[in-house]
Amino acid sequence: MIQVSISYGFGEDNRYNSENIPKNIQLALYKYEMFSETDLDMLAQNNINVNVVHLPLDTLKRPPEIIVDLMSKIWTKLGTQKFVVHPNKKIEEFIYYFVSRWACYPPYKLCIENFQWRKKKVLRSPLEIMDWIMRFPGHLQMCLDTSHTEEIWFDHKILYTLLKYISVIHLSNRNYSQRKQHMPFNTGTGDINLMSFVNHLKFINWSGDLVLEYMPEYRDKLYKNYNFLQEHLNGQRNID
Repeated sequence: MIQVSISYGFGEDNRYNSENIPKNIQLALYKYEMFSETDLDMLAQNNINVNVVHLPLDTLKRPPEIIVDLMSKIWTKLGTQKFVVHPNKKIEEFIYYFVSRWACYPPYKLCIENFQWRKKKVLRSPLEIMDWIMRFPGHLQMCLDTSHTEEIWFDHKILYTLLKYISVIHLSNRNYSQRKQHMPFNTGTGDINLMSFVNHLKFINWSGDLVLEYMPEYRDKLYKNYNFLQEHLNGQRNID
């Protein structure tokens, strides 16, 4: 089953500040300081499904034990099992720590996000991430961000091989010539035919989390797209 979610955060950096929190979300902790156990309690009390957590963008600048402790607290409160991380030069150190501590922690997964938008990033392509996943089976998964992905990876034959390593997809469009990213997935000015991509996921019965992750200026499209995908993929409507 494809679980459709909206990326949602709290605090001053909140992109989608609304009292009407959707039933399914990716909790976006873009800054470590945004973490609050009070927010976790509120989400739990309101039966919000936190299917994915986006770890802070500066995760790999912090001691790995601090981040793993954060993951453990969230898992304990909400049961979230997928944690997305942006790779940088310290990603290998973090992976080795995470894997070495595996027996001591609950069964949550570290999902490495591809990041081809900025060429200086390491582990930036899906192929590089796939190699790491195969080195540590059962520990790592991939988060495919369509806004950060080169067109070649949307070829159905290539995609079929890749999808078995992907458990989270950040769905949004981009326009390289205008230097825009995280646009609505069905925008008419994007570089990628993401409606075809979504239909292919449905056709092959891909199972995972499909997260709408848009820039703030596209918030008016966010809930409409969420409703559309819920109905198109699963026959559901969670927000009026």
